[in-house]
Amino acid sequence: MISSTLKKWIGLPITCENPKSIFVGLIGGVGDLIAAAPSVAALKRKYPKAKLTFGVGDGIFFNTIKNDPNIDHFETPFSYNVWKKRGHRKAYREKYKEHDLVFLLDNGNRDWWKPQKHLLDIYAEKCAVTLEQRRPLIYLNDKDVKEAQKKLNELGVSNDDKLMILSPETRSKKEMKEWPYDRFISLIERINKNYDFKIITFVSKENPYDYVGTILLKGYPLGPSSAMIQKANFYLGLDNGLTHMASCFDVKMISIHIGFPVECCGPLSPFATTIAHKPFDPPDSISVDEVYEALQQSI
Repeated sequence: MISSTLKKWIGLPITCENPKSIFVGLIGGVGDLIAAAPSVAALKRKYPKAKLTFGVGDGIFFNTIKNDPNIDHFETPFSYNVWKKRGHRKAYREKYKEHDLVFLLDNGNRDWWKPQKHLLDIYAEKCAVTLEQRRPLIYLNDKDVKEAQKKLNELGVSNDDKLMILSPETRSKKEMKEWPYDRFISLIERINKNYDFKIITFVSKENPYDYVGTILLKGYPLGPSSAMIQKANFYLGLDNGLTHMASCFDVKMISIHIGFPVECCGPLSPFATTIAHKPFDPPDSISVDEVYEALQQSI
């Protein structure tokens, strides 16, 4: 049996019954970080006296978890070579110099999805914790809520209006995960013809499309976006960070899930309807009729 001291020196995970400090690291996207949040909360319950540090990228990634009350300290930007075992061991070795327990949650294998385990469950297993609820978490602050309401007022969206949030873009793997633009336009036309939703569309600043028939917000900040989704009557999106944010709230939603298996990264919400075919099927394999019929049933 390898001693804990030797494991630390080699760069391998160890166990500790009464840690004074814990480091959790994740070089992941918005959806990954939200999926990891329940494990962070469970670690805090398991070791309430330990100081918990979270290593995360900067910008939008830090903003995703900056309000998490279970995190005592952030290390940002945090990075290491995720895809190399040597990189993992080096990161473990360095973090064990300052912490009693270290959890690096990144999947160091590009075939991570093949065991068909959801990311949320993978993170819980790595942290050796039991989750109170199998659902992602995000924490808003008052500033986010007030900013979202201010923007809705500016856009002429009142509390009496039925609000739909549309998220038709992914941050990465666009060719694999994004539904064709013309199909979104056809779907928007049907929704506007038959329902009285006001549709707000969130996309990046670089997105070249106009999404006619909706109110377009380009590059809108993550926190207020999340607060606006919480207020919405309906959410419609792809396999992206905003969809996982929506699954944190009790909002009816549809996820057009293209790419990785649903079992691995689909939205975990009792209010979600997921439309998916076989993993890695072409994006145009999902028809407008399928999505619209699912929307009719959900509404």
